[in-house]
Amino acid sequence: MDPDPASLTLLLLSLLASAFFSGMEIAYVSANRLQAELDRNSGGIAGRIVEHLLRRPEQFIASMLVGNNLALVIFGLESGTLLGNLLFGVPEWEAAPSPLLALAVQTGIATLVVLITAEFLPKSFFHGAPNRWLRVLSLPLVIIHYLLLAPALVVLALSRIFLGRKPDAEGEEQLGGVDLDHYVRSLNDRLDPEEEAELDNELQILQNALDFSNLKARDCLVPRNEIVAVEVGSSLAELERCFSETGLSKVVVFRGDIDHIVGYVHSKDLLRRAVLPAAEGQDSSGTDIASFLHPTIIVPEPMGVQDILAEFIRRRRHLAVVVDEYGGTSGILTMEDIVEELIGDIEDEHDNEALVEMELGPGHYRFSARCEVDDLNARFGLNLPEDEAYETLGGLVLSLTEEIPDTGQRLDLEDIVLTVKRVDGARIVLVEVLHSAHESA
Repeated sequence: MDPDPASLTLLLLSLLASAFFSGMEIAYVSANRLQAELDRNSGGIAGRIVEHLLRRPEQFIASMLVGNNLALVIFGLESGTLLGNLLFGVPEWEAAPSPLLALAVQTGIATLVVLITAEFLPKSFFHGAPNRWLRVLSLPLVIIHYLLLAPALVVLALSRIFLGRKPDAEGEEQLGGVDLDHYVRSLNDRLDPEEEAELDNELQILQNALDFSNLKARDCLVPRNEIVAVEVGSSLAELERCFSETGLSKVVVFRGDIDHIVGYVHSKDLLRRAVLPAAEGQDSSGTDIASFLHPTIIVPEPMGVQDILAEFIRRRRHLAVVVDEYGGTSGILTMEDIVEELIGDIEDEHDNEALVEMELGPGHYRFSARCEVDDLNARFGLNLPEDEAYETLGGLVLSLTEEIPDTGQRLDLEDIVLTVKRVDGARIVLVEVLHSAHESA
């Protein structure tokens, strides 16, 4: 028996309606609230409609569920008749020679069709660009929402009665860091290369600000072996020479060893020491380093950078000594280090040791050992192994060798060859990275 055109049309419309409601539900849940707020402020009616709907999550989801269930009920009724006629030659499964088999076959086919065409496909499709689809379909969406609002409110009221839930306050949802993070990432994906180059610094600062709350002291400290320090009993001439050779504005002062830091000296203090006594006709030759010391604060490695910054401001300090679990010095952290985590590296005429990132040929690079592994993987398309035990390329080499490597030592990974090019004492300085596919070249 040929299917009734009206019945077939109703079947297809109900399937499309179910796909629409499923897609709108996932688009609503996945929508970025910050993007919706920006769309509303741009002045378009679509943006205002979407923002209006986003302020009523319970009502909207309930209306979409009501619409989806109505569509599925209609589809179930029509598909039963259609499949019965096509497969068994009877309009109802009860009239089939094997009623239970007919019911099982009809149910299985109908379920498979609904899952694929009204669930998986539309949800995957609308999830890709939720805000865009909400804007495009905003007008029919708001009309359908208010047409189904009455039964949706009944469903909500019944659910509150039977489940004992109190109504949630609508329209009080605040934009969070997750919304901002998703917006920045989606903006990066949508920008043309020229636009991305223009906004790269601004977007990076915004991304750094979002990640700032997760930063720990261990993530941005100056490591122990790179600390420039002098003994508290050193002469002022030695201290002046240290400032002159390094170009630093602060030099750490310790007593006995680097695990006993007593403070730091600022270069401007030496300048004041040279200028003021001379202007007043005084002799400053007897002045020692201890008279110039500024106090530090001591913080553990896991302490959050936000908390350290708050301590700097509250106690008017500019340098922190970061200690490990045994109380030994892991490194130091300054106000400048924290600022650089937000706006990127600040280089001046005294910053001589910049990170080396050099492409030597196809798939062949030379990097500073202090370069972070995840950053190299992201920017150069490498496949260097990442682990919580290390962050830098030098840390990766040490985790593989389990000892201080020799200059020229080669490490063969799955598809990467690492070669240690320079070692300074116990510190790895330069490492070359070569894709195995380009090794013969």
